[in-house]
Amino acid sequence: MIKRIIHTPILAFFSKLNSVRLWIGIFILIICLFVLQDYLYSQLRGTGFYISESLLYNSIWIFIIPLTLLADRVLSYFKFKDKAASLLFLLIVSSLLVLLHITLFTSFFVSVSYLVYSPSHRFIRIFNSVISSELSILTLYYLFLLVFLRFLKKPVQSISSSNTYPTSIKVKKGLTTVAIETQAIEIISTDKPYTVIVTNKYQFFDNRPLKDLQTMLNPTEFIRVNRSTIVNRHFVQEVVSRKNGDYDALLHNNKTVRLSRHYRTNWLDLLH
Repeated sequence: MIKRIIHTPILAFFSKLNSVRLWIGIFILIICLFVLQDYLYSQLRGTGFYISESLLYNSIWIFIIPLTLLADRVLSYFKFKDKAASLLFLLIVSSLLVLLHITLFTSFFVSVSYLVYSPSHRFIRIFNSVISSELSILTLYYLFLLVFLRFLKKPVQSISSSNTYPTSIKVKKGLTTVAIETQAIEIISTDKPYTVIVTNKYQFFDNRPLKDLQTMLNPTEFIRVNRSTIVNRHFVQEVVSRKNGDYDALLHNNKTVRLSRHYRTNWLDLLH
């Protein structure tokens, strides 16, 4: 039984990206393309072009990064079985994200203009300008993002709930083969070249890979918490934060298991 869980911000979505520099480069490229668009538009219309104002205005797209992380975090704490309720929730959250995005950017724009320009830009003027020019694309982005995260993002562990799972598994112990009751298994982990099965009394070494044993066990009870470990949720006492975005699961036998951010979708199952 889980006694408590301490929540802190977790990089779930962008933690899968291989390089932060890559994404910084992509956003810089996007901003440069929009600045080029502003320049070409000014040349066609014969209007003035100021690169500082164009850069400042197009910095609106940088706010997509933190708000995407926020969206992913919000969705990780809410699950709806009813499709209508889920859709309504996505519409509300996407609308709030759009409003937050526009408000944050407008505040940033006005603050910078107050320091750089004289006279500075007014909040309501920039706010209305962003709504008239960027509202549709921001709405489409956040709505598509939430739908993708909610419906298209497959869980790391995907096993049909209709399967019938055995109450015991057979493991070799020396020259003999023993049957281990699945309810007695606390942890299954990789210790190459073996897979280690730990019960409340014994420890067994098996030649089968971790993923093969995983398919034999009920996924509602045995949760993959990192690349090399499966935990029986009935033996989890509490989930605690390391205060740096990482978490540990403390078992009843006082053993501690590191929870991987990559498998964070599975952590929610530890709470049920």
